[in-house]
This record gives sequence, structure tokens and C-alpha cells, in this order.
Amino acid sequence: MSSRLSPLATPAFRWFFLGEVVNRAGSSMAGVALAFAVLDISDSPGALGLVVAAWTVPMVAFMLLGGAIADRLPRAVVLRGCNLLQGAVQAATAALVLADVAEIWHLVVLQLVAGTVFAVSYPAFHGMVPILLPVGERKPAYLLVSQSESAVGIAGPALSGLLVATAGPGWALAADAATYVVAAAFLALVRLPPGDRSRARPSVIGDFVAGWSFARSLGWVIPVASASLVFNALMSGALGVLGPTIADDTIGSEGWGLARSGQAVGVFVAAFFLARVTLRVPLRTCVLGFGLSAVPMLVLGTWVDTWLLAAAFVVAGAGLSLIDLAWNLTVQEKVPEAMLSRIMSIDGFFSFVAMPVGQLAIGPLAVAIGAGRTQLVCAVLMVLVVAVAATRPTITRVRLTGSPDAPA
Repeated sequence: MSSRLSPLATPAFRWFFLGEVVNRAGSSMAGVALAFAVLDISDSPGALGLVVAAWTVPMVAFMLLGGAIADRLPRAVVLRGCNLLQGAVQAATAALVLADVAEIWHLVVLQLVAGTVFAVSYPAFHGMVPILLPVGERKPAYLLVSQSESAVGIAGPALSGLLVATAGPGWALAADAATYVVAAAFLALVRLPPGDRSRARPSVIGDFVAGWSFARSLGWVIPVASASLVFNALMSGALGVLGPTIADDTIGSEGWGLARSGQAVGVFVAAFFLARVTLRVPLRTCVLGFGLSAVPMLVLGTWVDTWLLAAAFVVAGAGLSLIDLAWNLTVQEKVPEAMLSRIMSIDGFFSFVAMPVGQLAIGPLAVAIGAGRTQLVCAVLMVLVVAVAATRPTITRVRLTGSPDAPA
């Protein structure tokens, strides 16, 4: 039986893992820093929503093609190039903020580039573990990556909130830029044999069409991703945009950063329990995990207290850990290696396509009915979607067997 650390004995996974941990350390600071950099320029949830949506729109628009690209090329090479581009974008953002010349349109343009790069790196990243490790090592690998990301994420948002309150958001953004470069260096050490691409189509579009047909034949990819569409729209608006705005008027950037760290704590702690649990109905687990994200919305809509909100994010983090493990184990068992990135890109597209709607709509809705009531409405909608999706046969009938059964 594999131990929690046994995947690190494989050199290729070890370098990939180190690169991801370094990358996540910077990114855990960047979200808080960018939000308050925007609020320093314009104290408006609409402005923040515009900047966040500028990242999301190209990410969604190019996600499907990004998956086809990641399946055609060596995924480690794709990730390395994406990290270098992201580092350049974040360095430019940090320079503008530190020089106190940043305007909303500057941040919008830079986030457009960052979102486009992410559309390729996301499916490439999620196709790595199954080609780095044998079947028996994959569950501990997923949990190890999840725990390590959450461990650095515990301190990251809190440190970012402190930096924002003292030195300003530019320094946190600069640190994130540096971590992208370090991550690219680690990925340069990953050596993998080329995968079987004998079935590849002559063009990227042809590969995408083949991936879409395979996803439809599986039967469960699109229903789960469609449920994720609603969940992500609600979370991106309620927690990504309206959350910092409410915090800015109540607990401040330090309190918000500390509370968001609770999510990483939830992911970290839940992984210990999940290592001892055998998932039999994984996709229903995904749906239930999303429902736990309604807890922070309830707190933000009623009584905003730093420690209460942190506890709510601990619960939400446990849900994210459930989602991550259940979905990854399902895909690695049911999908062949040559299709991994395309399936992940289709899931990503459906999961994220409504995020810009949530990010742009949350501001006007909060103005119309109030920020607190908007949070409560989002929480109720989350629970209703969970109740419907968790009972759908296409979601509940998928079972894990413990061994790959994906068609070639």
C-alpha cells in the first residue's frame, strides 16, 4: 500500500510537485493583493468585478482549444512556458502598482493576457499526475498536492492582507511574479517519454472535436460540469467580488486575508481523513462538496466576524478537498491519457463559463437589494442546485473500481 509521501520517490513527480508548491505559494497571496489594489484605485465592486472578469472571459473563451493544445504537446513543456508568461504579466502588474500609476484599464489588459495563458495551463496541469505515476500512487499524489497547496495557502492570504495593510499590494504581486519563474525552473527538470498520439487529428480543431465526442460518450462529464457552472457563477460573484467589498467595510484586508486562510486549513485537514476513505460514488461527492461553499455566504450575509468567517471557510475548504479528490480519481480511471487535457478543458469550460456573469452581475444586484441579502440569495441557490444535482442518475451511477477502465 502506498504511503502519503511515496509519490515523491518518483523524480519526475517530485520536480512537478515542487514547482506547483512554489507557484501556489505566490498565487495564494496574489488574489487578496489584486482585489485590494483595485479597491485602492476605485472603491467599487463594479470595478473589481470588471478586473476579475477580464481574467475569466479569455480563460473561458480559449479553454477548449487549450485542452487540445495540451494533449498535442508535452504537458511539462506547456506548463513551463505558461509559468514564464504568467510571471511576466504579474511582474508588469506589480511594477504599475508599486509605481502608483496603475489604472483600471491597465489591470484589465494584463488580466486578459493572464486568463488566456491559464486557458492552456489549466488542462495541462490536470493531465500531469496520471502520466507521472502508476495507478496505486495517484490517490496519495492528489492528496499530497492538495495538502501542500493548502499549507502554503494558510499563510499566503494572511501575509498578503498584512502586506496590503502596511507596504501595499504591489509587493505581494511582485512575490507572485518571482514564484512563476522558480516554478518554471523546476518544471524544466521533469523528463517524460512522449505519449501515444497516433490518434491525433491533423489540426487542433480536429482534436477538440474528437475530445468533445468522447466526453459525450462518457455521459457524466457534461452533467457534472453543468452543475459546476452554477456553483462557480455563485462563488465567483459572492465570494470573489462581493466578499472583499463587504470585508473592506467591516473586518478590513487583514481580517479578510485571515478568514480566507481558513479555506486552506479546511483543505489540509480534510485530506488526512480522505486518505482513509474509499470513494464509491465520486461525482455525488463532488456535488455535495460544492454545497459546503454556501456556509461563508451565510456568514457574510448575516454577522461578519473574522473568526466566524474563518471557520466558515474551513468548512468550504473541506468541500473543495472532496471535489478535487473525487473528480481527479474519476477522470484518471475513466479517461485515457491522450484525452486527459481535453476532458479537463471541457469540464473547465462548463465550470467557468458563467463566472464572468456572476462577477459582473453581483455588483448591481448588491446595490439593488443590499450586499447581505445578495449573499443569502446566493447561499439558497447553492443549496437548491445541490439538492437537484445529487439525485441525478447520470451523476449517482458512476462508480470507482480502483483500476483504470478507460477505453483506448
